[in-house]
Amino acid sequence: MPTLERLNTAALRESVRTFRDTVREHSHGLNRLNVYPVPDGDTGTNMARTLDAVVAEMDTAADDDHDATCDAISYGSLMGARGNSGVILSQIMRGFAGTLREQADVQGAKFAEALQAAAVGAYEAVLKPIEGTILTVCRESAEAAKVAADEGGTLVEVVRAARAAGKMALDNTPELLQVLKDAGVVDAGGAGFLLLLDSVLYVVDGEPLPVAEPDDGTMGAVGAAFDAVAHRHAAAPGELDVSEQRYEVMYFLELADERIRDFKSGWGAIGDSIVVVGGDGLWNCHVHTNDIGAAVEVALDLGGRPKAIRVSDLFEEVDEEHAKREAELALTAHDAPVAVVLPEVTTAVVAVTSGDGLVELFAQLGVQGVVTGGQTMNPST
Repeated sequence: MPTLERLNTAALRESVRTFRDTVREHSHGLNRLNVYPVPDGDTGTNMARTLDAVVAEMDTAADDDHDATCDAISYGSLMGARGNSGVILSQIMRGFAGTLREQADVQGAKFAEALQAAAVGAYEAVLKPIEGTILTVCRESAEAAKVAADEGGTLVEVVRAARAAGKMALDNTPELLQVLKDAGVVDAGGAGFLLLLDSVLYVVDGEPLPVAEPDDGTMGAVGAAFDAVAHRHAAAPGELDVSEQRYEVMYFLELADERIRDFKSGWGAIGDSIVVVGGDGLWNCHVHTNDIGAAVEVALDLGGRPKAIRVSDLFEEVDEEHAKREAELALTAHDAPVAVVLPEVTTAVVAVTSGDGLVELFAQLGVQGVVTGGQTMNPST
């Protein structure tokens, strides 16, 4: 395929769609890297779901309407963000698309500017930015893109420079965040971000996309180290540089822009992993906290209107991920099926249902087991 000198509307749309598809393919591997801020193994899943929403919104815009495409990417990112990684990714996508608006033929310099806006937006969204995460990888990619653009680099040269610098930054994340070094992994969110640059290179220059690792239920030596970190977090979270808060609270918030700083400060007093994205009175908010009520009351006290409140028990998610990894490690070691020992409970709920969506919904509601019912919805016991 010929090399593109400009990223036009069609190429932008194809890049976003390719990014979504590539993250989907790599979601298993990204989940396996996820140890920070909570080792619950959902980074790839959350990034994929966020991008699903972006593509769905983008599909409502006409293929040849550049500004509508950029607006759709921004809006879909805001409304569809899932989890800590998804909310940060949404701000990256919003900064990127917002900069490309009103310029349908993007060359190297404009692409570098868009990456810089993405990095700045991502840092601004996080109350306490941590280096060694997706933030670092995005920023160093953007810095390299600017250098290449200032030297007169073409679109492909700028993207390649960003990708190379991003890879170096990703490889260095364990040196910046001890929990990554303990687990023997790089940052999951940063690895996901690099797939954006891979996708653009594929569209503009035909560069082959990275091959996803097979989802074969095995983990290897890295998985063993990862599992040890998850187990240590479950046993004594305070000993690791990860979130000690039990609940993930997310909601959309209607609040005047001038009050959002006070809102972030209020959340800062009750939790961590705080990410707030949006603008023009509508925000997508994420926090890890031990006080669900207070997380909502902060918004109400400022005259805000929280909507679509979602709460997840992070400790349960870590326990579930730990149990799953133990089972996978046992399969790797013995090459034979093993029984998964779940935490002992006095009362349990088992749901009989069908379809991945309902299975996921019941899991989010805390059901201990889901049985696929088949056509009759009358499974054998």
